[in-house]
Amino acid sequence: MTTVYLRQGDAPQTHAFIIGCGRFPNLSPNGAADRLATAAGARAMVRFLLDRADSLIASLGSIEVLLSDPAQAAGQDTLGLGVIEHDPRADDSVDRANDPNYHASGDRWIGRCRPGDHMFFYMASHGITDSDTTAVAVLEDIRSINHRPWAQSINITQLASALPTLQADGCWVFLDACQEVIPAVFQQIGGAQSAPLITPDITALTRRRTSSVSLAGSRLGSSAWAPAGDAPPFFTQALIEGLSGASVEFTTSDGWVVTGQQILFTLRRIANAAFNNTDLQTESLTQFNRDVKLLRVPHPQIPVVVRTAIENHMLAAVSVTANDGNGRVFAKNDGELAWRFRVDPDLARYTTSARFQNGNPAYQDQVFVAAPPAQIVELVE
Repeated sequence: MTTVYLRQGDAPQTHAFIIGCGRFPNLSPNGAADRLATAAGARAMVRFLLDRADSLIASLGSIEVLLSDPAQAAGQDTLGLGVIEHDPRADDSVDRANDPNYHASGDRWIGRCRPGDHMFFYMASHGITDSDTTAVAVLEDIRSINHRPWAQSINITQLASALPTLQADGCWVFLDACQEVIPAVFQQIGGAQSAPLITPDITALTRRRTSSVSLAGSRLGSSAWAPAGDAPPFFTQALIEGLSGASVEFTTSDGWVVTGQQILFTLRRIANAAFNNTDLQTESLTQFNRDVKLLRVPHPQIPVVVRTAIENHMLAAVSVTANDGNGRVFAKNDGELAWRFRVDPDLARYTTSARFQNGNPAYQDQVFVAAPPAQIVELVE
């Protein structure tokens, strides 16, 4: 178990459990199943939480981390984020993402929860489904025991359903993994048979104060994707963009805040505008929780993408601009097929114009309103 951040406090706190599992020796001895992006996603999420420790509605109290990074030797994984305040470790090592460590770290994470706290869980790994309603993420030691080949895994849907029985005010569960259908798992009685961290009874479920905001970066039977190399997976990129300020709404009590409503329903649009990713698929794993707040964002900005109906026309444009009529003008850089920039979410009306040599082709101006979570503009002739 690896605690990388621990800060005591009497007020409500956020306790995070972050897992990046990309090393799978029993899935493919030649390393074909290994994924660098999963560890990168976990590191990016830890960095995000550290940078916003005091912006969270319940300030950051602790972070547990497990990493299985295929770029590092098993048992020698390190976090690699530099000096961290409130870090109780003697060195930069973190425990690997296997079944024993998951339960040890998970028990420590859950043991910190007090009524009113927030519980935050993020995992990037390979994923499967063991029924038509259950998302399962696999750990490094998956298929290491012949008579329990799929037990070294985490039933993410069950975790998200059970977390609110801790009487937390907010439960946040994010899974960046496929939900691949594996016939061998479906044939097992009881599915993957991974041991849960929490086994609530019916009374505990009826007394819960909230439900989880739980979101997967894939849909049942489909895949999650990552760029080549060691950049975070695409869902994680969109999630962090949303948490950083795109998935916000304005409240009279806290100003701009990231809410369950915005996170659950905006990431696909954010991925399109911020990263030119039009293929992101997400799926909620439990009953919606729309109103809970995660963090304050004092100065949010939202991503905007502008495209021409014929993609190559963007390269031929003499200029492409967005003008709010009050002195704020954005201009496209050269060499961009899709022009991306960010604006304040102040509901200003921007006129977007594309101009070409000799006026040909002639694209019509388009207006967009600077409102969260993102704006997607397509110029047409």
